[in-house]
Amino acid sequence: MSSLRLFISLDTPEPVKRSMAILRDDLARRMREVRWEDARKFHCTLRFLGSVEHARLGPIEEQVRAAASGTPPLSLRYSGIGFFPDSGHPRILWVGITDIDGTLGRLQQRISAGLSSLGFIPEERPFHPHVTLGRIGTRRRPDRLTDIMKTCTFEHPPVIVPAVEIMQSVLSPHGSEYLLLRSIPLVSAGGRGV
Repeated sequence: MSSLRLFISLDTPEPVKRSMAILRDDLARRMREVRWEDARKFHCTLRFLGSVEHARLGPIEEQVRAAASGTPPLSLRYSGIGFFPDSGHPRILWVGITDIDGTLGRLQQRISAGLSSLGFIPEERPFHPHVTLGRIGTRRRPDRLTDIMKTCTFEHPPVIVPAVEIMQSVLSPHGSEYLLLRSIPLVSAGGRGV
C-alpha cells in the first residue's frame, strides 16, 4: 500500500517570503555552513505526521477541517530570528511568528487533538511557531554564527494567513519537494473568510 509523508502547515504569504528571501540571501553570503531553504518552501509546520497510508488522508482532512471550523483567518506577525535548539548547539535557523490574538496556538492545539484521536502521537515539544530559513551542518562554529546573528533582525508588519494546508513532502537525492494536497480555508463562526 502506498504511503505519503505528510505535514499540516500554514503557507507564508508572498510579501513575507520575499522579505525572508532577502534576509536569507544576506546571511548566505556570511554563513557557508548552512543549507538554505528555497523561499517556495517557507512555511510554519503545525503538525508533522510522517509516513502515512494514502487511505488515511480522508480522515486526516476531516479532522483538520473540524479543527479549523469557526477559526477566522489568522493575523500573524513574522519577527525575530534565532536557533533551535539554542545558540550553543545551532541546528535550525528560524524566523519567529507572533500569534497576535492567540488564535494560532488554539488552532494548533485543536488540530493536534483531532489527529491524536486518529492515533498520531502528540508532539512532546511545545509548539513554537516559526519558519525555517536554513539547516546548520555539524561542522560549524557556534560562536561565529551567533556573532553574525547579532547583526541581523527581521520584522514584517502583520499579515493575514487564510488557510491551513495538508502537505506532502517528497524526498529525493536533491532534497525535498513540497506538494499541496489540500487547502482548508479559515472562516470565522459568522462565515467570513478573507
